[in-house]
Amino acid sequence: MKFRSDTRFVTGMRLLKFLFLIITASLLSSCVRLTLAWADLEPKGAAATPAVLQDGETIASWRNERRPQLRAAFERHVIGALPDASQTRVLNKRVIDEAAFNGRGRLEEWTISATANFDGVAVETAGVMDRDGFLVQVVIPNDAPGPAPIVMMQTFCPWWDAMPHEGVSRPEDARSMSGGFLGGVATYVFGRFICTPPYEEILAQGFAVATFFPSSVAPDSADDGLAELRRLSKGHGDDETRWGAVGAWAWLYGRMTDAFEADDRFDENAFIAWGHSRYGKAALYAAAFDDRIDGVIAHQSGTGGASLNRDKPGESVASMTENYPHWFAIAYANAAGRERDMSVDQHHLLALIAPRPIMLGNARRDVWSDPNGAFRAAQGAEPVWRLLGAQGLSQTRLNDWSPEADIAFWIRPGTHGVVEEDWPAFLEFLDAHFGP
Repeated sequence: MKFRSDTRFVTGMRLLKFLFLIITASLLSSCVRLTLAWADLEPKGAAATPAVLQDGETIASWRNERRPQLRAAFERHVIGALPDASQTRVLNKRVIDEAAFNGRGRLEEWTISATANFDGVAVETAGVMDRDGFLVQVVIPNDAPGPAPIVMMQTFCPWWDAMPHEGVSRPEDARSMSGGFLGGVATYVFGRFICTPPYEEILAQGFAVATFFPSSVAPDSADDGLAELRRLSKGHGDDETRWGAVGAWAWLYGRMTDAFEADDRFDENAFIAWGHSRYGKAALYAAAFDDRIDGVIAHQSGTGGASLNRDKPGESVASMTENYPHWFAIAYANAAGRERDMSVDQHHLLALIAPRPIMLGNARRDVWSDPNGAFRAAQGAEPVWRLLGAQGLSQTRLNDWSPEADIAFWIRPGTHGVVEEDWPAFLEFLDAHFGP
């Protein structure tokens, strides 16, 4: 009887935990919904998507004709117009700690300013903390044998939480998102690494890390975000194709790349864009439009990211653009319900990154982000990797993890977030493709 009683207690506690997860996730964010459903591990569920490659496609025609056409279509129909030209200035580099993270890394804080030019009108990004420029925290492995590969991360939490060091700049009224009740709930629901990555493990593997809080430039809120996006794109006269925050965040990965490629401590062939959820979307677009980005880890990027728009479970284009009207161009919202008529889908986005390696992270209960749709998008994009002489996707099921593949698809148990199981997989992928 005692065994039965203990079993009932454990089962009851698991049920309470799951109910707690559902309630708190619904309170914290409408970009994730926890369900009892599981993503199917077999790629199925939708009609065939339009072929990425056209009949008789060659490497030259792909690079010179088809690829520019697809980029233009994404600007016109999905993310909005990107700047015609950009300028990046590193205003300051401040050494915070030469032996951070138990001596493994040199921690610096960079102040960077960027200017977006639309139709001849140049506008500079707003500053933070009553000074020019935005802040990027950079930590470089002390024992790197040469120029280090660098993982550029856009984070959900402000920089003083993403980089837990007392020397990091912070406003006087700074509040922690990783501590306190709300921070504890967020970490419980979305994983222990939702705010802060495992710096020591990353440094030990020979990688530099740069963390940046994108809301410090393009706020992740409808009113403030749309106002700042309009200010930065003052020269662009068409509201329907004005860029959304995802396009602006993607552009900011490029400005980080500008800064780092001018520093010979970083390997110019190993700039990796990392992003989770909405920032996973941005990481994919960054690589699709900037060939200097050598690899991508897009974790649970979902609708508007790696997952197909058409015939999908989970989050729809209509739902996302209604809840987050500042993320994408108005043209994308206007396409809701007519996804089959769009000239591009997300397998085209992945194809724009070929032949560079990408990792698509997923979770089985994160049906809202549609892991199956992301896998089918990878299948649809794979012919471009093959055309360009790369391996592409080696998996036939969602759970046949192959980190050395150029399209590496990762799925774990659980829900939306960045949890303990994710980072070993990220590091396997990084080591397979960029290990120093």
